[in-house]
Amino acid sequence: MRRRRYRVALAGYYGFGNLGDELLLRASLESLERCGVAREAVVVLSGDPEGTARDFSVAAVSRWSPGEVCRALASSETLLLGGGGLFQDITSLRSCLWYWGLVRLACLCGARPWALGQSIGPLRTRTARRLARGALSSCSVIHVRDDPSMQWAERLGLRAIRGEDLALTLAMPAQGASEGAGGKLLLNLRPVSREEMACFLTLAAPCARAFNGEVIGVALSGEDRVLLEQMQREGKLRLSRVALVKGMEDIASLWSGASAALGMRLHFAVISSIYKVPLAVLPYDPKVAAFAGRVGAPCIKAPLNGPSSGSWTAACCPRLPQSQEALRVELDGICRTVLGTAKEEERPEGAV
Repeated sequence: MRRRRYRVALAGYYGFGNLGDELLLRASLESLERCGVAREAVVVLSGDPEGTARDFSVAAVSRWSPGEVCRALASSETLLLGGGGLFQDITSLRSCLWYWGLVRLACLCGARPWALGQSIGPLRTRTARRLARGALSSCSVIHVRDDPSMQWAERLGLRAIRGEDLALTLAMPAQGASEGAGGKLLLNLRPVSREEMACFLTLAAPCARAFNGEVIGVALSGEDRVLLEQMQREGKLRLSRVALVKGMEDIASLWSGASAALGMRLHFAVISSIYKVPLAVLPYDPKVAAFAGRVGAPCIKAPLNGPSSGSWTAACCPRLPQSQEALRVELDGICRTVLGTAKEEERPEGAV
C-alpha cells in the first residue's frame, strides 16, 4: 500500500471570514498537534486557501476545485469534518449536499471520514435527513456538541458521542485590566430575516440604552459588521463603536475588562464563557439556546426595561461544563483512537 502524504484532510466552513469557524479550525489543528499530527501532515479544504495557509501555517486547497479536493483526499488517510453546523437545511440544502458529496468522494479516495464538534439539524426536509444520514453513517466517529444534535443523531439512527464545541478547548490570550470605571458591554447581532431582526432589536436596544458605559458592537464576520453599522447609523441601536474581530489579538482586546456580553452567535457566547464575562444570549438557533443552558446563561426572550443608569445586570457569569484541560483530554482521546486505528489499518509499516 502506497504511503499517503497527509494524515488528515480537514473540512469545515473555513476561509469565509467567519471567526467562529476559524476558531474551530484552530482548535482542530491544535488537538491534532497534541496527538502527534504535525501541521505538515494536514491539508485544509478552504474557501480562501492562500489565507488559510498563511494564517495557520498549513497546506490548503480550494474547496471549490474538484481536482484539488480529489488530489487532497487521495493523498490523505482520513477526512475530518472539524466542527460546525454542517448538516442543516435552515439556510439551504446546499450545505448538506456539499458535505454529503465530500464524504462520498473521501470514501472513494480511501480517506476514512470522521466528525468532531458537529451540530446536526434542524433538518426540515426528507432530502436533508437522507443526506445527513448518508454522510454521517460513513464516519468512524460522530462527536456532537449539544443535546439537540444528539436527538437528531438518534432520529437518524446514528451512534454519536456527546461532547462540547471544539473552541472551548482553546487557550485564549490573557485577560487584561478593565478599561474605565464604566466598563463595556459587548453586543453581537447577526443577519436573520427582517421579522426576526425586528424582534431581536426590541430585546437588544433596551439593554444597550440601560448600560452605563461603552457599548461595543462586536462583529464576528463581515456581514455582522454591515448589520451593526447599519443599526448604529439608523439610530436603532446605541453603539459607541463597531469592532470586527479577526483573530486572537482582537479577542483579547475586546473581552478584556468587559462587564457584560449580549449576543446571537454561538462563538460570541463561547468566547464570553471562556473569559467568564457575564453573558446573556439572543437565541436565534437551537444550538445557541442549548449552549446557553449548558453554561447557565439566560436566553433573553422578552424586552428588558433595565435601570436608567448603572450597570446592566441581566447577564449571569457562565460556568463551563468541564475545565478546559478536561475538555482537551477528552477530545484528544477521540483523536488518538481514530488516528491510531488509521495507522494500523492504512499506513504502511515503518511510515512516519
